[in-house]
Amino acid sequence: MLSPSVPAFPRLFSPGSLGSRVLRNRIIMAPMEKNLATAEGAVTRRYVDYCEARAAGGVALILLESMYVDPAGKNHVFQLGLHDDSLIPGYRRLVEACHRHGALVGAELQFAGRETSSRVTGRQPVAPSPVACTVLAGGETPRALTIPEVQALVEAFAAAARRAVAAGFDVVEIHGAHGYLIGQFLSPFTNRRTDRYGGDVERRLRFPLEVIQAVRAAVGPAVPVLYRISGDEHVEGGLTLDDVGRIAPALERAGIDGLDVSAGIYESAVWIAQPMEMAPGCLAPLSREIRRRVRIPVSVAGRISDASVAERILEAGDADFVTLGRALHADPEMPRKSAEGRLDEICPCVACLTCSDLLGRNRPVLCLANTHTARERESAIRPAARARRVVVVGAGPGGLEAARVLALRGHRVTVLERAREPGGQLLLSRLVPGRAELAGLAAYLAAAVAHAGGEIRLGVEATGDLLLQEDPEAVVLAMGAEPGVPAIPGIMESHAVSAFEVLRRAVPGIRSALVIGGGMLGVGVAHVLAERGTDVVLAEAGTELAEELGLRPRWRYVADLQARRNVTVHLGTTVEALAGEDATLRKDGQSLRLRDIDLVVPTRPLVPARSLGDLLASLPDSLPVCELGDCAQPRTAFEAMQDGASIGHLL
Repeated sequence: MLSPSVPAFPRLFSPGSLGSRVLRNRIIMAPMEKNLATAEGAVTRRYVDYCEARAAGGVALILLESMYVDPAGKNHVFQLGLHDDSLIPGYRRLVEACHRHGALVGAELQFAGRETSSRVTGRQPVAPSPVACTVLAGGETPRALTIPEVQALVEAFAAAARRAVAAGFDVVEIHGAHGYLIGQFLSPFTNRRTDRYGGDVERRLRFPLEVIQAVRAAVGPAVPVLYRISGDEHVEGGLTLDDVGRIAPALERAGIDGLDVSAGIYESAVWIAQPMEMAPGCLAPLSREIRRRVRIPVSVAGRISDASVAERILEAGDADFVTLGRALHADPEMPRKSAEGRLDEICPCVACLTCSDLLGRNRPVLCLANTHTARERESAIRPAARARRVVVVGAGPGGLEAARVLALRGHRVTVLERAREPGGQLLLSRLVPGRAELAGLAAYLAAAVAHAGGEIRLGVEATGDLLLQEDPEAVVLAMGAEPGVPAIPGIMESHAVSAFEVLRRAVPGIRSALVIGGGMLGVGVAHVLAERGTDVVLAEAGTELAEELGLRPRWRYVADLQARRNVTVHLGTTVEALAGEDATLRKDGQSLRLRDIDLVVPTRPLVPARSLGDLLASLPDSLPVCELGDCAQPRTAFEAMQDGASIGHLL
């Protein structure tokens, strides 16, 4: 059991009450969707493993994810449902597994409304009004619900709540946030009705209040009923904090036992899951104001990435509880490690939003920082059949992850890194405005390798002779990639400099620069140069910047660049020729001439570093050699980490 009071975080690890339930601490696991359910909405063994790991890690209350009350309202293919009695036994097993570790479990009831599509449900979406969700591909216009259909949905929420109680859930939460159906009725942005369910705030409140009343009747007085709400929808014409401050007391009077504060709708999705450019605890001002208006407990989400941020929110009186999603996704033991003072052992969420990207692609929601997440059973550490001497070349994320897993399995591991600091390309993110948090993963991984018993040697250039001297039984090559030279006439005679060199070293007197390629690296280079005062032209042949990233992680990264006055972005543009300080670009079939360019920075292609691998392959008695990450194929840190873990488990 966790200590009820820890000197470093006394508020976070004090018990707290939600209705009749006493929580062992103030940490609630956010209802993140995970794509771990079946297509029929049933819980899986993999889902149970995921939740049980977090229950064992010390969280007080686990909210599973948004669980649709009717298949017409599911918004992802592999989302949990509470629409059928046949689902109850599976949930009962999950709840019992979490109870064994002292955690309470809650079910969140949801209907997506306009925020789904026929590709998911097989039918036209329904909503309060025919207002399309513009961020969904295709932007289907929903059909307006009839009054009998509205009343049937009230009963669907009640029936789902009854199933939750039958399955043994301790808490029921009504999902009124993020622009789903209940929020759609409440918000003037999406509710254009003129009947008794639309118009002024009292009529727009009718459906949420009817759902609350029906759910309360279904679960009885003993089961706490929570309500998740967006404290600000961040869209013109949507709910503001002032609106929600007036609405919250009505929810309390209706019988809600606690408010769970988030923000945003799909059109402002960056506020639902915030990227690293946004400040930790960024939604605390919302919960602070809402908490002033009610007497029931308030919890708040929003980039609460570690115990110190959570403690600060609680100490300031901004909330009574904290709702953590990605922090627990990255490390299920974050509560226990924090309570025990083992902060350097916590795998950090770096707010990369890889999880959100995977969710939108209907893939299991894994984690960049923790390759064990959502693979708790299959990636459990199993001792190697025979301990081997393994040398890993390269201390980037993939190499460090391979070394960590190999060492945990009992192999004798040495990592050789030519730089003076481990981390590889992750370290470059420290130089890009708003992206420094990503580099924190390097420090964690290096410490984790050492904790597992591996050795990291820095400032060592791995050569064929050195590797032979090490006498390894296997070699893992994780040397990354370097920006290559694109086939542009005149580039060798131009002021072209490697993107990595530009990031690492500020050269004075650079007034204007041309960045070739608008992927993640190109956007980062443009950010850095612009921050240094250089006028930047970025040319990208495609139609999107940073297309390697999903919508949410890309949004702020790209928007911040486009907002810079000294940056000009040309999409659908190629660089045809370079001549001294001039460049010829082609866009929409027209030529564009740039003059007086002090610096040219090609960011594509990235060329894998394979010279050492070729050398080892040429030896008569060649060693078993594995290549991973950019060394095998240039991609992102997520793929490098997955490669590293795979090799670590296989050798």
